[in-house]
Amino acid sequence: MFAVIGDIDGDEHFSMRIYIAAANGVELVHEEAPVSPRVRAYGNGILWIRRDGSLRPNQLLWWCPGSSRPTVLLDEPDSTRRLELRSVTDNMAILASRGSGSTRHWIISGDDGSIPTCRLLIHRVSDADVAIWKQTVLILDRPNGLVWDESHDRVFAETPPGFSAEHLQPSSDALLVTGRADGRQTIWLPAHGPQAVWTAPPAGTMLPAFDSATEKLMLLASSPVHQPQVVPAEVGTRLSLEPTGRASTLCLDAESDDGTMIPITLFLPPGEQTHPLVVHVYGAYGISLEGPFDPFADDLLARGVAIAYCHIRGGGEFGPQWHRQAAGEYRYRTVDDLLACVARLRALPAITADRIVVTAASAGGMTAAAACLRQPTWLRGLHLVHPFIDPLTTLMNPASNLASTDRAEYGDPRHDPGIRDLLQRLSPMEGIQGLPAQSRPLPRAWIRAAERDARADNDAIHRFSQHYRDASVSRHPGHIIQRITPGGHLAGDSTEATDDENTLAHAWMLDVLGAPSEWNKPIGTVKRSDSVTCAAPGAS
Repeated sequence: MFAVIGDIDGDEHFSMRIYIAAANGVELVHEEAPVSPRVRAYGNGILWIRRDGSLRPNQLLWWCPGSSRPTVLLDEPDSTRRLELRSVTDNMAILASRGSGSTRHWIISGDDGSIPTCRLLIHRVSDADVAIWKQTVLILDRPNGLVWDESHDRVFAETPPGFSAEHLQPSSDALLVTGRADGRQTIWLPAHGPQAVWTAPPAGTMLPAFDSATEKLMLLASSPVHQPQVVPAEVGTRLSLEPTGRASTLCLDAESDDGTMIPITLFLPPGEQTHPLVVHVYGAYGISLEGPFDPFADDLLARGVAIAYCHIRGGGEFGPQWHRQAAGEYRYRTVDDLLACVARLRALPAITADRIVVTAASAGGMTAAAACLRQPTWLRGLHLVHPFIDPLTTLMNPASNLASTDRAEYGDPRHDPGIRDLLQRLSPMEGIQGLPAQSRPLPRAWIRAAERDARADNDAIHRFSQHYRDASVSRHPGHIIQRITPGGHLAGDSTEATDDENTLAHAWMLDVLGAPSEWNKPIGTVKRSDSVTCAAPGAS
């Protein structure tokens, strides 16, 4: 018995097929779509989550050999909530139902051959994560920094000082807890005490694994200035990583309109000359702005182009509160924060103030485009990938894909006039379509849409591009470039096609910035270095 799941067209319309052994090979016994992209073996059968017509994960199903059809174990009728399998073992699983501001959990259990049952888990806090480890149900109490052993009703561990726990991550015989410290991705190994904490480099990432021979924790760490490298996690010791030598890492703050300090990670190439700058921004859904080593970013740094990551509110860099400060009625803060960051960067003596490009994708595209319309002369270029450009129309449409998730993030303009007015003011589409022809000194723009995007509205992206072209003072035919690429919101049809598209956009960015054609030399002798510490906002 096995299951095959796939998304052939890149539109996130995942389909699943279940096969069993047969006399002449294998036999297809069940297929359906759409489903969530993870299918798990459970007992003598298979668990998965079915999606409805708007791609909302709404039903938990189970199938075992001999069944004529799958059994619906749990249905979530609330259209604002989404189901997710959090933890699965051979005979126990955790199901989560996530909605605006709360999460409910169920324990799925059952003996071989019997239909599994669902038991609602009653725990002490609404903001919790739940996982199964060594047949024990553990509950992460995020606000109080506690890991509870639900099976024995006792505290299993207390989180270390300065560590904001996010998720439980069972891994073989060990339990890991992932979270944030100093605004960066952090991993804690509770069995080894409060000193067993490791933090990724600024704007970087880490993936945990265990050495099969020594059973020691190993971390795959990477950042814009660190190529991927596997390093041992030594208790009480910071990660020692080999940098590329392309740039120095600076941690700055920008003061937003309400006085909140917004962190910026700046990668500054060597040299006494001023540097063009690429600014990255996101700030939505509690997702932190960080990433692994990227050859295109490395090429920018090698040519003397600085790179900044603006960790604006709405993201998850400093935990749930950082996200909530720019959600719903406070969504305007994402634009305020970005403009404060750009103003701070423009004022740096090392930055060429009139050679700045802002790049953003998906929900970050809304913030970047809105900021550009507010201060168009601050930018030389605007680079948008699959941008969420017309939030009001999307959120007013009951049939829109992911509308329930988006309303939890932005608010519901259908029933809240205040949210409707706010989105009208923030919406790049609302802002651009009312501008007279040739009325704004808008920067050059590269805007990319995907043919089968299940999240961003391609028609809206096309209309925005047309309005942008009409409103711009420049009549140059290449002032705005709109690209339509194969694939969906998250990936292209093929790696080759994606690489080609990214190379074209990179060449455009080099041209807009007037970047040098030759590489700089790396900074001095490259040495292994400890991670740079960037303090949380307001910390001394």
